[in-house]
Amino acid sequence: MRRIVSTCLLAACVVVSSVRAQPASSNSTNAALRYWMAFAVMKDPPADQSTAELLDRVAAGTASWDEAKLGKILDDNREALDIMRRATTLAFCDWGLEFELGPSTPIAHLAKARALGRLNGIAGTRLASRGQWADAVDVWLAGVRFSQHVARQGTLISLLSARLSLSPSLKSLARAALQPSIDAARRQQIKAVVTAIPDGGFDWADAMRREADVLVVARRQNPNVNAVMPSQARVDMTANEIREERRALLAAVTK
Repeated sequence: MRRIVSTCLLAACVVVSSVRAQPASSNSTNAALRYWMAFAVMKDPPADQSTAELLDRVAAGTASWDEAKLGKILDDNREALDIMRRATTLAFCDWGLEFELGPSTPIAHLAKARALGRLNGIAGTRLASRGQWADAVDVWLAGVRFSQHVARQGTLISLLSARLSLSPSLKSLARAALQPSIDAARRQQIKAVVTAIPDGGFDWADAMRREADVLVVARRQNPNVNAVMPSQARVDMTANEIREERRALLAAVTK
């Protein structure tokens, strides 16, 4: 009996030592899990149409910051935004999408990501309105990195959702790069982040392949499905728009 117990204890020690020797689980560095925590504490802005439209205009850079109307919305979401920005510094992001389910693949994270990305963009605008351009740059750079994570291994809807964070960030960074308070070191930081992303913003070809795979599964599930692939011309047009936004930013940081 003692020999059996001793053997079991020895085996347990070996297992514990083996676990300790293993690198940390990828879950501890999976940005997607952090984003879900940010989504959990994110508070939706007021549902009235005028506020929604103002948020969209400010995010797009076509309206000025309005502290009275929008300040509380950002204050209520400070925790969610802080979590999101920390998550963007992680290299690994896996949303765990089950594309084998075809069109039934859950993508609830995309609506949350669109909302959080918009809040991040206007948070940068708020800082810029206060003259805190360097801090605003950090926020918009987080928006660029966030867009890459949202698009990761997704179909076209993932990339289009990610663009709502990427394009406003690129345009805002281009304006920031021309500010006297943004020094050469900060411009170099902007350049490094932007040159690290694809020329067209995302891997559109990979998204189209995934789109085709989903369509195959949909037709297998229901032979009567008459859905067709998205227009390649429209995809190319969107990629070219982002390509021009990226080019304009890189031109701004090298002036």
